[in-house]
Amino acid sequence: MRVTSLLLTFCRLSAATLLMAIVNLNAVASTVLQMSFGEVVEGAELIFEGRVLAVEARQQPGEMIKTWVRFAVLDVVKGDFSDDEVELSFLGGRLGGRQLEVTDMAIPEVGETGFYFVETVLEAQVNPLLGWDQGRYLIETQPGGDTVVTTADHDPVLALEVDTSAATNRQAMNILDKGVADGVVVQSFGTASFLSQPMSAEDFKSSILSVLTRP
Repeated sequence: MRVTSLLLTFCRLSAATLLMAIVNLNAVASTVLQMSFGEVVEGAELIFEGRVLAVEARQQPGEMIKTWVRFAVLDVVKGDFSDDEVELSFLGGRLGGRQLEVTDMAIPEVGETGFYFVETVLEAQVNPLLGWDQGRYLIETQPGGDTVVTTADHDPVLALEVDTSAATNRQAMNILDKGVADGVVVQSFGTASFLSQPMSAEDFKSSILSVLTRP
């Protein structure tokens, strides 16, 4: 049988090698489209301010390696959620001598604090954050002691533009994710000035609420 022949052809590959080949194929075949910030807010089932308490790689029988991240829930901005903690799984991770790597996957680290936009709490996803890094914003302390909001790449967020009117055209053109949602204005080379002040956590939260309450 053809299936038997294929299995015999690959029998000398180790399970780990075969698994990595499958994951790499999926990573190449899968893309994350850029979303507007308004779309991320509206599409997330749960938005919370939280702090990462623990990160642990696990593997259940018959499943791939996943990294489980446990958060302390400091404030719920959107969603029906009342627990003090939430645990989310990210595909991939290192377990013993084995590693499963997913291209462009950034897993939250112990100790970080931020705003997390969760696509769905109950269903497992490759990445539970909507739009991947488009749904993860860190709260960091600057050298002067001020607390500001940054992207997952640590670029300070200066402003948020929540207009979603161009969403259909952008999706039709298949514009790929650049690690930040459309409409998130960041402080990068050439944009910083003494007039450009990064957003505070309260300002960022207020912008989320303005999207949720608009007609």
